[in-house]
Amino acid sequence: MSVYANLVPFSGSLAALLNQWFFSLPFAFWLLVLIMAFIAIASYVTKQLTLGGSIAAFLVGFIPTWILGFGALVSFMLFFISAGVLGKLAKRMGASNPDKIQKKGGCRDSIQVFANGGMALLCAIIYAFAPSPITLVMFGAGIGEAASDTFAGEVGILSKSKPVSIITGKPMKPGLSGAVSGLGTASGMLGAVLIGLCWMGSFLPLTLTSVFYASVVSIGSFFGCIMDSVLGATVQAHYYDEEKDLLTEHPEVEGKKLPLVRGIRWIDNDVVNLMSNVIAVMLAGSLALVLG
Repeated sequence: MSVYANLVPFSGSLAALLNQWFFSLPFAFWLLVLIMAFIAIASYVTKQLTLGGSIAAFLVGFIPTWILGFGALVSFMLFFISAGVLGKLAKRMGASNPDKIQKKGGCRDSIQVFANGGMALLCAIIYAFAPSPITLVMFGAGIGEAASDTFAGEVGILSKSKPVSIITGKPMKPGLSGAVSGLGTASGMLGAVLIGLCWMGSFLPLTLTSVFYASVVSIGSFFGCIMDSVLGATVQAHYYDEEKDLLTEHPEVEGKKLPLVRGIRWIDNDVVNLMSNVIAVMLAGSLALVLG
């Protein structure tokens, strides 16, 4: 029997009826396995995820859904589908390809999946042992920060104005960590709000308390997105490619190691994503605890 079936936490939510019906089925576990396997395989076939990334996505999606119900799956899918759509739209609209700058391309691997979804997975597991609205808020912020950062990056690269460093305000090349633009910042805020609303609609009844919690999810998510840029501009490792006269996240090119010019060598974009996700989750949890 699902952990959700034992907790029955969200009787007033939009997802409650589906949860109550689905998790009462005797074969609910295996049916959910099939649903998540289909999503993981589809992600691999469409080249949104590597094979390892698909396996990681299965775990990140299945475990929270088994614990929290379909509200968790809806929140994850909103982030995942919107990220894929925005990425394809950005390319069709002529966005510059940042692959020469960024260490990894658009096909996400297992490390990227866990860096963006690992905290949400951890919060769901904690909730299974100690159900609390605070933990649920932290779960939402984990997804929201990943969505906010993705929205900012995928849409921000379309900005007509040149991005600037979030630290110094000096112009930077599009796609470089720590670069921000007005369009990207507004898009990041939109992503945070969308996940906050989706999270509230999936888990909570429409009350003032629910609106407060959704606001905390959005605030924590957007703050984490901002911190991602701050960390990217300060501690993330950047290297100099002399042949191309380019600042890049790649530590080596064609077997040749590049000199480190900024940041800490072991802190790459995945580590920054994880750090900013942790910050978002902890801030949202703290605000919900202190102000709730």
